[in-house]
Amino acid sequence: MSNPPSPSLDQLLGTPPPPGLGLDSIQAMRWGAKHPPKDPQASFAGKVVMISGANSGIGYHAAEKFAKLGASKVILAVRTPAKGNMAKEQIEAAMGCSEKSNGIVVMQLDMDDFQSVKQFATKLEEEVAVDGLDVAILNAGILAPNYTAIESTGWESTLQVNVLSTALLAIRLMPLLKRAAERNGQPSQLTMTSSAGSLSVTPADIPTDVPSILQALNEPGSFGLRSTYVISKLLVLYIMRGLVDDYSEPVPPNESMCGNTHPPISVAVNVICPGYTVTNIGRGAPYYITVMNKLLQLYGGRSAEQGSRSLVSAALLGVHGHGKFWSHDTFVDQGYMVTSEEGQKLQARIWKEIHGVCMKELE
Repeated sequence: MSNPPSPSLDQLLGTPPPPGLGLDSIQAMRWGAKHPPKDPQASFAGKVVMISGANSGIGYHAAEKFAKLGASKVILAVRTPAKGNMAKEQIEAAMGCSEKSNGIVVMQLDMDDFQSVKQFATKLEEEVAVDGLDVAILNAGILAPNYTAIESTGWESTLQVNVLSTALLAIRLMPLLKRAAERNGQPSQLTMTSSAGSLSVTPADIPTDVPSILQALNEPGSFGLRSTYVISKLLVLYIMRGLVDDYSEPVPPNESMCGNTHPPISVAVNVICPGYTVTNIGRGAPYYITVMNKLLQLYGGRSAEQGSRSLVSAALLGVHGHGKFWSHDTFVDQGYMVTSEEGQKLQARIWKEIHGVCMKELE
């Protein structure tokens, strides 16, 4: 089964932020609002796409784009099926569908609960049994306003949703992604949503003189509304590195989505930052933070539709984006906490802990 040609890397790349501006600053927000990513126009004909957090925000708009770009099946993974069905109807209306589409499927996924993640993956296996999964967008995430331990798992909610359930879902989806890669002779795509805020994390923010870093971060005394969130997004980069190293073995070579100049891989894994985007992710935060957030959104916020463009373009990068951080239509530096020797050692240690939690759940 042949796939339609995709854009070249040069066509996907845009103008990067000015040198010295950084990514996690008010100036960068303002620049990003004035320079949104390009709206990808490539074909996803014949492809099966799954998006978590797909009923609102950038996840919803990415789902709509994938559907409009011809994906044969778009799976909306949502916590609340009723909201997912509403999103499906909105996408169908935007596409001008007079009848319900069999190509848009709503499936329940509660990232608060390991059991729900595993059940979702099992049902997804049945849904895509023949063709496998071409694109997985792991976008669901939270910014918790206060410390809350998930009763069923014992993990703080941000670590549970943004880190551990994301890693578990990624690992669980790998066989489905590899099945599609074998069918196509080219890499499937796994993309996770991170944040430029991860670049603000320093070694002092991560407790290392402890038996378990994850358990130390899980303590109530370690929680901070912003600090816990940005640390969780750093750990998404660590998950990406772990998946690249441990889960993306080669497949028989064929022309990749962006050319065939790199060794073939089964699953291309990358991470995106959508920029400072107007969404409801901070709902429930204290009043003063909500007001400040609204002011920042007015000054330097992208629309959710604009932010979603990075999810779609990231799914087109193929081998060129493997192991990379995509934002503002360019590859951005992953920061000291990832690229330095100290960061690499920390990544290896934390990935081992994350992977261990996931493997225990899969026993």
